Amino acid sequence: MFLYTDLKSAKVTLVISYCFCVLLAVLMLTAKPILSWFYGPQGALSMKIIMIAFYVCCPAAWVALGGIIKLLKNILKEEIFCENTVFLIRLLSWCCAFVCVVCFGFGLRYFPLLIFSAGAGFMMLILRVLKSVMARATEIRKENELTV
Repeated sequence: MFLYTDLKSAKVTLVISYCFCVLLAVLMLTAKPILSWFYGPQGALSMKIIMIAFYVCCPAAWVALGGIIKLLKNILKEEIFCENTVFLIRLLSWCCAFVCVVCFGFGLRYFPLLIFSAGAGFMMLILRVLKSVMARATEIRKENELTV
């Protein structure tokens, strides 16, 4: 019987994160044929805009996936309320901010990318709030460790 625990959830999420690493690598290698198949010859300009935006965002995606994996490994080691966690969440929020700006810029030429920009911006906002909560929780934990 499958009994849900936070550690099992973290392990499953870690496996999913590795799957996303593989998926991103495959997409980086196959973006042009996939977009060519989807858009056909009449969508050459849209295809170029999407490909450029995708490849400009790929480094941020790799950094974010690395940060997520490190964060999950910290959770599995039960190192949660520490400066490293706050740093990793801040890093994830900056990756989202980068994608937001890039997609906004390219979205001015290809409107559907504005949807990705809005999604990345909203995710950045959520992560910034989470980072602030974790930073405060880390401070409280440090204060409690000093209390005898």
